[in-house]
Formats: sequence, C-alpha cells, structure tokens
Amino acid sequence: MPKKVRLEPNCFFTGMVMQFVNVKVILYGVTTFSTLVLPYFSGFWQISLFILILTVVGFSGTCCWAMFGSIFSRIFVEHKRGLNIVMALLLAYCATSILM
Repeated sequence: MPKKVRLEPNCFFTGMVMQFVNVKVILYGVTTFSTLVLPYFSGFWQISLFILILTVVGFSGTCCWAMFGSIFSRIFVEHKRGLNIVMALLLAYCATSILM
C-alpha cells in the first residue's frame, strides 16, 4: 500500500503545495504573460527566458514577504495592544470614508 502523506499545518510540503494553488500566483502569471510577454514574443527560448525571470522575481517577492513578516511579527507581539488600537481606528476611518 502506498504511504499516505500527512499534511501538517506548518510543514514545508504543505507550503509548497499551497503555492501551486495560490490564486495570487496564478493571476500573477496569467496577467504578466497575457499582457507583457505573449503579444510581443513568440519564440520558445524567449518565452522560456521570461518564465525563468518571472519565477525568480516571484520567488524573491515570496522570500521578502516571509522575511519582513518574520521581522514585523516580533514587533507586533511586543506592541500588540497599541497596534490593535491603531488598526481598529484605521478600519473605522476606511469604513466611514467608503460610506461618505
């Protein structure tokens, strides 16, 4: 019998699988290719190069997101109450500005 893969909430495999079904990544690829690449380039090597470039850019963005999230999480834990007050005030401001 094949061994079942157990997906734990914070394991590497779960994160990797989530990137393949991540809507933001799919929209990033479809939008970039349909508006910036395919109208101007049609060669196999050109499109392959753009795939490589977009992969590097996307991976770099994910790494920056994770790095800054890790840095800011420490700050958010230390200043939780003040941050919650500021975020609540900003949410109230956004709600009133939408309504007016």
